[in-house]
Amino acid sequence: MSRQVWQNKKVGINSSILLWGAPKVVHKKTDPKYGLLRGHIPKALLKRFKSYCLDNDLDYSQGLEDVLTAFFSLLDQGEILSAKTGSISIADLIRGWDLEELARLSEVPIENLQAILAGQQPTNDDLIGLGVVLCKEQGEPWTTDELVEIRDRSFPDVPDFGKNRDSSKVS
Repeated sequence: MSRQVWQNKKVGINSSILLWGAPKVVHKKTDPKYGLLRGHIPKALLKRFKSYCLDNDLDYSQGLEDVLTAFFSLLDQGEILSAKTGSISIADLIRGWDLEELARLSEVPIENLQAILAGQQPTNDDLIGLGVVLCKEQGEPWTTDELVEIRDRSFPDVPDFGKNRDSSKVS
């Protein structure tokens, strides 16, 4: 008896399957198309991830692949902002601009731009105008929704009392 057949009988594999050339099972661990990802995360997040995998009958490898695929799909579609924009403010986006030029291009009054740089909350009209001019590092324009999200993150507990600066055009 050959060594391969003996080993297969030892683990309970029917040797006739091997003789007919059954498809070889490739595991992610040995598949050259896959790589290892490892890191430390907060225990609450780990618990939530494990619960997600258990609820969806996934092993951790498939669960991680599914979560990362969904995250990057949303990121690519602009549905969520990248972590890089997490600490950026509207003032950061306009800092360094010639304010007269930015006011001309965006049709946002220069006084509003100065107020934003001084720390005041931009209005909806300000964000609409700035969205026409401001671009991300890749040259892609910021959407109004993204600018609103940045503003709201910068001013989480402040209601938008700056509406008196908004024009009457927008309802």
